[in-house]
Amino acid sequence: AKRKKRSRQKPGVSPLVYSRFLLENGVFLSLMDMGKDLPEYEEIPVPLRLPENQQRACDDLEHAFHEIFKDRSREGRKLARKLLSVSLNLMMAYPDQPYGHKPVVHPVTADPILVPEDSGAPEEQTEKDRRTLEIIRRKVNAGERVLLYVNWVRLDSRTRLKRFLTDAGVRAEIMEDTVPPRGREEWVANHLRQGMQVMIVNPNLVETGLDLNDFTTLIFYDMAFKLFTFRQASRRSWRINQTAPRVEVYILYYRHTMQERAVRLMASKLAVAGVIEGGVLTDEGLAAMSESEDMTSALARELAEGIRHEDAVEDIAASFRKMAVLHPAQERQVQEAECGQQSVPVSVRKETKIRPVPPAEQLSLWELAG
Repeated sequence: AKRKKRSRQKPGVSPLVYSRFLLENGVFLSLMDMGKDLPEYEEIPVPLRLPENQQRACDDLEHAFHEIFKDRSREGRKLARKLLSVSLNLMMAYPDQPYGHKPVVHPVTADPILVPEDSGAPEEQTEKDRRTLEIIRRKVNAGERVLLYVNWVRLDSRTRLKRFLTDAGVRAEIMEDTVPPRGREEWVANHLRQGMQVMIVNPNLVETGLDLNDFTTLIFYDMAFKLFTFRQASRRSWRINQTAPRVEVYILYYRHTMQERAVRLMASKLAVAGVIEGGVLTDEGLAAMSESEDMTSALARELAEGIRHEDAVEDIAASFRKMAVLHPAQERQVQEAECGQQSVPVSVRKETKIRPVPPAEQLSLWELAG
């Protein structure tokens, strides 16, 4: 019998490339090297819990997809490949909108495979809605403006959030993708003059080309799969010409769902990007470099194997905190809070400077990454 095998290149970069070819031949510049006083910058993950009935419905969806992907026959593998995008999108979007989803149908026969349960209603505020409104009220009352990122434009999240904000007395506007790229800066300026306090937008529309310094608080209502989009959109206000003392980025997600796994993977990929660009050298970043999966593949594998909730013990907040840009006083407060000692002075955390690696030691980075 003859068997055909297909090979394909996996995304990723070997730590060997970094240690042998980049360290001694690359110059890495960041905003921190421009000699300007940048404001503090911190990404703050916000874990949330689903109501019991919605968590049960989400678990049922996960179990159903797990049973489909578990079939290792030829037909089963074909079906899994065709349902990959549908399953990931549904598992990511269902916690934010637990109603109104179309049945998942067989890609060939069009027969329904599973029907998502309606465990919520459009007029009800979810836990994520309430936490988002809480953050926005606090920031608006302090005189700040908020940038609210919503990735899933096919859901009703944007219109619901605008309705909730309007009912709370907050002036919110939605930037649609119909606004041409050349006119987006003018669109923002016009609405700010009219009193806009919150701008709701898809991060893809503002990931490049705009300085949004008027918005000092950014909220990711949901998470996409693209690292580049997240990095660009999250830094729209952290610019050299920013005069505010601090920029905060909130990342909301539900625990024990695919959203939690996506946020954890995003933190890992951010650590890798920091190492490649000459930032802080950490063992987490080096270890993650050797993982050749992109976020979509990793999430699909996690769904096929069943989401392991015991992995949630990993402190996602600590992963993001390591990448924060804090002034010495703030760093000292963070370390004192971590140590649980408010009265004992703690030395300020310092970045680990990367030194050139002599040829005889270059392989050690590869060995460190495992």
